[in-house]
Amino acid sequence: MNRANLYQQANGVQRRDAMEILKEYAPLISCARGGEDAALLDIGCGSGDVLVDLVLPVLSRCETYTGRVLGTDISEQMVRYARESYRHLGTVNFDTLDIGSTLDPVSLARWGQFRCVTSFYCLHWVQNQHIAFSNIYQLLEPGGNCLLVFLANNPIFDIYNQLSRSPKWSKYMYDVEKYISPYQFCENPASEIEDLLCTVGFQQYQIQVRDKLYVYEGLENLKRAVLAVNPFSERMPSDLQDKFLVDYIAVVRQMYLAKNGDVENDCDLQFISPYKLVIVYAKK
Repeated sequence: MNRANLYQQANGVQRRDAMEILKEYAPLISCARGGEDAALLDIGCGSGDVLVDLVLPVLSRCETYTGRVLGTDISEQMVRYARESYRHLGTVNFDTLDIGSTLDPVSLARWGQFRCVTSFYCLHWVQNQHIAFSNIYQLLEPGGNCLLVFLANNPIFDIYNQLSRSPKWSKYMYDVEKYISPYQFCENPASEIEDLLCTVGFQQYQIQVRDKLYVYEGLENLKRAVLAVNPFSERMPSDLQDKFLVDYIAVVRQMYLAKNGDVENDCDLQFISPYKLVIVYAKK
């Protein structure tokens, strides 16, 4: 979760989905841009590449946009990496933010409010969804909007659950429930999210839950993707991290998520990841 360099090399699914959704929602975001006072907040920016490579080009189509841009992440390591990587961008700043904790008045006053809030592949890590959506509402200026993209469910969470029950890994995965999407076992996530939006104050919104599929080509690509977001590996001695990956791949095979599983060459393996993606567009 804190390996910024690895994450930037292995976030293909995150970049693909962000690119598709930004292209689709660009007209809505464009309508809410405007002028030198406009400000953008990105929540869960990670290594910063999605914000800089994908989100900012959408905004830059408006020639009058000269507003401030703030990328935030709960991980100090991610923020340091993003600051170093994009220090040449004078209008883009990075700071730490835990969107799942109630924001105090001092923090709200320091950051101010934003014309637009974006978040890609972050909010499914937040267990208290009410606090997260309430914070987003408070961080938006009146008339501002947000585009939030996060997982409803994904096989990775089922794999975490199964491995956490193993005596070999349970002591490293004692808080596994913190790293499973709050909507993993929800039959109607759109209904729950709609209730949240209304409760915190949103009146204009769109919610979509889409069935998606991503294919990891080759064993090494899957391993890199797992390591990039796995919150448990850093707790393990280095000699156990590879063994954890071996057990992880074994569960993937048991769940029939691997194709060509009998092929000797690991490069020919394909790992199928079906998942449900939530897209929320809301206006304050």
